[in-house]
Amino acid sequence: MYKLEVMTDELSVDAILSLMGGTIFHFIVGIKIMWGNIAPYVTSYLVQFDPEVTYNSALHIYTGIFLGQSLTMYLGGRLEKRIGPRPTAYVGASIVSGCTYLSSYCTTLRSLVFLQALVGVGIGLSYSAPILCGFGHLRHNKGIVAGIVTTGSGIGPFLAGLVATTFVNSENYPVDETTGLYDPSTSPVVGRVPAMFRVLGMMYAIVGFVGASLLIPSRAEGWPSDDHDAVRPPHTLSSGDDNGEDATLLADGVGFDLYHDRCVTAEDDSTMKSILRASNGNRERGHQRYGSRVKFEVRFELTTTQMINDSLSWLVIGGAICTGVSGFYLAATYKSYGQTYILDDHFITVVGCLGCLCNGVSRAIWGLTSDRIGHFETLEMTAYLYPIVMLIYTLSAHSKLAFGLCVCTLYTLWGASACLMPAIVAFLFGDKHLGTNYGFIFLVFGVMCVVIIDSAGNSGLDFGRLNYFFISVSFVGALLCSHIRYLTSKVKDETVLKHHRSTSSVHSML
Repeated sequence: MYKLEVMTDELSVDAILSLMGGTIFHFIVGIKIMWGNIAPYVTSYLVQFDPEVTYNSALHIYTGIFLGQSLTMYLGGRLEKRIGPRPTAYVGASIVSGCTYLSSYCTTLRSLVFLQALVGVGIGLSYSAPILCGFGHLRHNKGIVAGIVTTGSGIGPFLAGLVATTFVNSENYPVDETTGLYDPSTSPVVGRVPAMFRVLGMMYAIVGFVGASLLIPSRAEGWPSDDHDAVRPPHTLSSGDDNGEDATLLADGVGFDLYHDRCVTAEDDSTMKSILRASNGNRERGHQRYGSRVKFEVRFELTTTQMINDSLSWLVIGGAICTGVSGFYLAATYKSYGQTYILDDHFITVVGCLGCLCNGVSRAIWGLTSDRIGHFETLEMTAYLYPIVMLIYTLSAHSKLAFGLCVCTLYTLWGASACLMPAIVAFLFGDKHLGTNYGFIFLVFGVMCVVIIDSAGNSGLDFGRLNYFFISVSFVGALLCSHIRYLTSKVKDETVLKHHRSTSSVHSML
């Protein structure tokens, strides 16, 4: 009655260049997770001017970056819509590199927190632009696109961390066993910190502008016009296969097989009209069919306001907070915690840099895995593994081998949450407003993570005890991921998920 065509993305030269550019640009987007590597150097430098500065109070520098990013992710989505991905990336690269360079002139904790918060602003404004550019070229492979682009977020800190440590402490001077800080009277480490910021600032400028220059925007076929939030609803018909499975027929005559990711076209106008007449009477009935195997072709788009009013978005935010905050805590404290047992700066630096590299490389693997077994299933699996490994990390930090393996594994598992969230938001709420939708989710996520990490730093507890708190938070995140997967696994028709909320079972299950 109709023919089937496989639905694929064309991997054009523009798509390849955009993915390369996005990955390179994300080298500077991920620099915030390098803080744990340079924290002992910067803290020791600031203590010269203010003896009250401690490792815990220096966490404000790290959370300042994170807060700056969180507050501007939504604005970055709107900016990308208005001026495009490449100019947005240029703006971000200028702010990140410029404020990093200016940080070399700071002598107080407050001024450094301010400038590093501006670095976060640059990251937030430009974070989504490379991902959205990649989605425009490869709309049916969002998991692998997000994975490839955000790989740079791990490779960047890996390279920058090695550069910073090689420049500041190439001789591998140890910290003072009593204070846990570098003594300027016994080593040149502290005096090299300002120059380190200048070197990093220049490096960020070169890398950021090269990556941004390779971004080539593409307007995907069938993209909704700017003055409409959605295209017309699809209609459901029987595929006529032996299995009797459903396919979705779009209003333009092209259907989408929800089970097999196939395109369906009617052979003649009479068939098309009869199908449309048969399905029009049931358009507002909500769901037609449920199952667990599905690939969705996103055709409906929720604005940020609509998404905020959907309780499913707040469940996603809760899951993101609980699965992500422990990773940011690890990135900020692994060296300070490790140096309580292991007095070898080079070893801990290499471990942290390898962890960042594992974080980046794993994102492409998690993206590919999610495209095969499902975004929610992949996130759920890694969410349960994280607290288990973190417990081993806490109990065995005195062993170099165990410490190194645990740090790299934790960074790897954390990469899944960072890479899958943009794809999950696109899956649940559509592509068109992804920049602003993900920006809002990251805003709430980031502010809450800053509050949690700052509160932990002000608690006065040592890092060993704080580890147990974040283990508990991670386990709660795993439970939330299970609940999200349970809710979405039953939805077969995308119409249920994105429209007809009053008649669908998704909203009521919450």
